[in-house]
Amino acid sequence: MTPPNRAADRPRRRPATSLGIVLALLCSLLAAVVTGSGATLGVADASVVAPTSVTPLDVGRPSWWVGDCDATRWAPIAAAAGWKGVGSHRMGASYLGVPVCGPRPAVDHSPNVLWGRGGWGESEWQCVELAQRFMAQVYGTAAFGANGSGVVANYRTSYGGNLVKVTNGTVGQAPQPGDVVSFTTPRNIFGHVGVIATSTVDGNGDGSVAMLTQNDSLDGWRTLAVVGWRLQGFGTLTPYGWLHDPAGRGNPLGDGAFIHVTGRTGTWRIAGGAPVLVNSWATFGGVQPTTTIAPAQFARLKSFPQDGTYISDSLTKRIFRMAGGSPQAVSSADAARLPGWGTADVVAVDHYSFLNNDHLRPYPADRTLVCRVDNGYCYQIAGGAPLYVPKADMATLPGWSAKTVTQVSGLEFTTYGHLRPTPADGTFLCDATTKQCFRTAGGAPLGMSLADSPRVPGWNNASSITVAHWEFAHSSHLRPYPVDGTVVCPVGDVRCYVFAGRAPLPITPAAASAAPALSTTHATKVSPWEFAHRVHVLQRPLNGTALMAAQSKTLYVVQSGVARYVPSTTPADLATPPVLIDQNAVDNAGLAGPWAHLLSNPASVRMSSPDLALTTASTATLSWTAPVASSAVASYAIRYERAAATGAFAPWVTPKAWTTYKPTKVRIAIARGYDYCFQVRATNRAGQVGPWSPTRCTASALDDSAATSTSAGWRRSSSALLYAGTGMRTTTHGAWWKMTGVALDRIGVVATTCATCGSVSVWVNRVRVGVIDLSGPAVAYQQLVTFPRFAYTSGATVTIVVTSAAGRTVQLDGIAVSRT
Repeated sequence: MTPPNRAADRPRRRPATSLGIVLALLCSLLAAVVTGSGATLGVADASVVAPTSVTPLDVGRPSWWVGDCDATRWAPIAAAAGWKGVGSHRMGASYLGVPVCGPRPAVDHSPNVLWGRGGWGESEWQCVELAQRFMAQVYGTAAFGANGSGVVANYRTSYGGNLVKVTNGTVGQAPQPGDVVSFTTPRNIFGHVGVIATSTVDGNGDGSVAMLTQNDSLDGWRTLAVVGWRLQGFGTLTPYGWLHDPAGRGNPLGDGAFIHVTGRTGTWRIAGGAPVLVNSWATFGGVQPTTTIAPAQFARLKSFPQDGTYISDSLTKRIFRMAGGSPQAVSSADAARLPGWGTADVVAVDHYSFLNNDHLRPYPADRTLVCRVDNGYCYQIAGGAPLYVPKADMATLPGWSAKTVTQVSGLEFTTYGHLRPTPADGTFLCDATTKQCFRTAGGAPLGMSLADSPRVPGWNNASSITVAHWEFAHSSHLRPYPVDGTVVCPVGDVRCYVFAGRAPLPITPAAASAAPALSTTHATKVSPWEFAHRVHVLQRPLNGTALMAAQSKTLYVVQSGVARYVPSTTPADLATPPVLIDQNAVDNAGLAGPWAHLLSNPASVRMSSPDLALTTASTATLSWTAPVASSAVASYAIRYERAAATGAFAPWVTPKAWTTYKPTKVRIAIARGYDYCFQVRATNRAGQVGPWSPTRCTASALDDSAATSTSAGWRRSSSALLYAGTGMRTTTHGAWWKMTGVALDRIGVVATTCATCGSVSVWVNRVRVGVIDLSGPAVAYQQLVTFPRFAYTSGATVTIVVTSAAGRTVQLDGIAVSRT
């Protein structure tokens, strides 16, 4: 804030007098305007914003100074001018090693001592001297004539430095560290000039800067607001623009700068005030100049790039806008509508850092507020997902303000590269309208009671995110029910559950250990409130839900709450992919407590033996396969009925040992000459008794002695080789064996075969069933020869007649008849 020494742009030799030049015009306005000190700030601020820099962090003492703040040279000159106050000294503020010095001519009334630099002269410690000294040391400019108000306006590229002029209020271009700002005032022509040291301006152009200001505040600092990309003034002083270095020399820690850290390996690039790791120089055109900083300075940098910062992937060239520490992709259709597009810097960041999230969040931080520029819809981030906030609900959210919202492209809302469609499992949400709180699992909000909340791990008031009621009512980025396969563990419950068809099915510890998809190690802990009230949970899976048991790989489809076995379908044939579940959830269906999420179904048994055949065996084997059903079989009951060849079936009999039988196979003794029929039924774990299985029957052959009458010519014999130890033998053609009162639809003959054996015909009543040739290469006893089934006949007469020539042997051992 000082008038120039001479007319603008007119060089002047340094005066020969030891007193120097005392300016007649002082910044008297400043004394009236500045009555207090600016805020005391630290120089190292994580919010510095600027492009590539190779300037050292401390440029050192000017070559024309003698002593710090030129104190050794300044003192005698000031004394000769009558100054009796303090000597030249630092005021406190400093940036890149360039300090603000005093005493202040306009406030302390110290003399104006011309600096010792050759060329155009500047008076120490006027505001212009600071600006010219800073530009000389950092940018290499020559001094030029200008008031404080004219430093920006009077700058020419011929003075060096390759600086550019930025008009205050340019969208996307907030003042950056190293910028030299000029102020005008209606009260005089002198104005003011300062140097920006730190800048904290968000993507909407709102924030503040800290400025080095000489001949002004007590400590040389002044904080100024930035509103809508416009730097605000103070008092009657209004900034109209600033000089900016595109090469970034005034901001070695600004956007685009490459840095090393003392004592550490690696290189980082500054983007939005945060260091992002450089994995390879290949996509940056080769090795770039770097600035080395101290670990303490590195620690003060931002953890993530500032909201609104534009970055690009150095490999793919895709451009992103930062929001909540996460890079949000920008579409070409939306780009022009984003704040600062085309004027704000775009910092290329190593592709590696995108892949590994180095100082980049994969999703925006919770409570980040964003608005889409393509449709104007606004959202609050929770668990990485954008939860819609209608305009009517904005006032209900803590911290909602237009100044805290980052404008983003709508691209992420369709690709979901750095947004989640639904919040991450375990996110705590509270409805701003109802005050009900939830924890998300599988994208759905599961309600919590006030009593349960303290028991849920991670819960506290600070961890919960208050969100608009709209999402709970419309489920745009919240699911109404957890996605199938979600595993949750309600606190206080000994079991965990996997969701299938919107219902929770229990998981046993053994299944959780054996099947990775059912692991409960990282399952979301939730309140049991939802399981009791079932707002976002169903009691039983939806119809058509496909299930696959982890242990058996058995497939089921739910119908009316029952998991029904699908015997021949593969997973690819199902309408929806099957959900992997614990087999125990099916096996224990219908029981109380955790198993009640599936209904039970009575099991139907099908026997596989005995075969429907005639037999000479004295035992029959009954077997069946354990049925696959909802609620596993607990036990079986077995019953039988039997009938003699000439009698009716007796009532069914269930031996006591067979009422709660566990195995699926049993062998029983059968009496000769009886038809036996068997049935099995199952009782499941839920206590349901299934239907009796279809019957499986067998018939034991009668001994030859069962004949009602025989013709002459038969001779009886006994031997252990014969069926039942006896037989009848004849060589007479036409000899016959007869049995009356028989009920049957199948018949067979037990006889001996041999090389000299003959043949017989078999008759039922007056119908010949067939002829049996008993000849064979060797003697074989108890050969059962059967005929095809025929129409059932009761009270029939069965006749066996020898049809072979006389002398051929027929040895009859028995007859087998069946009616089943």
